[in-house]
Amino acid sequence: MGYDVSENKTLDYPADEMIKSASEVISRLGGKASKKSDPAKGRLEANFNKSIKGEFMNNRVQLEVSIASQSPAQCTVTAEAYPVDPVGMKLMFGVQGKPARRVIDAFFTELDAQLKQ
Repeated sequence: MGYDVSENKTLDYPADEMIKSASEVISRLGGKASKKSDPAKGRLEANFNKSIKGEFMNNRVQLEVSIASQSPAQCTVTAEAYPVDPVGMKLMFGVQGKPARRVIDAFFTELDAQLKQ
């Protein structure tokens, strides 16, 4: 049984605008940007240290977001999340609940809300 969660969405927004919005959403949710993030290439990575939006989770979660332009006014957002141990290694057992699903759902919910503003 894997604990990874992956989700794709095609949105009618330019990739540059989406990268900025996704970065703001990750920060607002309480994610700490990873050194592997490269916004210029459409790649965002963040660690959630047992909390999201100030609410406790039983596990740490790594979120990886990739944003690719499909046309000048459309892009694809791919998000993958998985639970990690304190040193950042992917957990293969001992995960409590569905923390990766919770992070993905919160990310896309906040992103949709921000884009509608």
